[in-house]
Amino acid sequence: MDGMALPRLGAVVLALLLLASCSGRQQKEVPKQDTEAKRQALVQCRRYRESLPPLVERYRETESRLKAIEEESFTPALAPLPLDPEEQRLLTIYDQQTEQDQYEQAVADWRRSEAKRRLVWQDAQQQRQEAAMTERDQLADQLRTIHPALLSQAKPPSLDAAELKRFLACSTEQLR
Repeated sequence: MDGMALPRLGAVVLALLLLASCSGRQQKEVPKQDTEAKRQALVQCRRYRESLPPLVERYRETESRLKAIEEESFTPALAPLPLDPEEQRLLTIYDQQTEQDQYEQAVADWRRSEAKRRLVWQDAQQQRQEAAMTERDQLADQLRTIHPALLSQAKPPSLDAAELKRFLACSTEQLR
């Protein structure tokens, strides 16, 4: 070996040792970070163990109320009963015409009234639906703040029952 080979060989060995020690430290830090994350998840789980079930229940109730609102339909009032042909035959032509005019006016009044009632009902339903959607979205935000994986990212979000069970178990093996 010439005089320069030995210092080069030493430099290469030193570089390899430094690389090995750096990757070893990095490998030791990954489990440490993972353990810290699990510990924090466990602390958070225990903090919310009591308050989460009522929040989840309110979320489910709001979703049910929203579905019920969406399934509602307008029920019109009873229309005026048509004229009885048997009674009409017993009346004079003038009285028949008068009753027919009164009946047609009653039907026209009923239609106008029902159109107004339908608009009022639709407005009220829309307000109830928007209020329920706002409440559901606020509850979803609260649930995501506690543990983001409890709800899907879809619109509308859905509750992940398996993740809720895992989170409430408060064990490091089950927490993600």
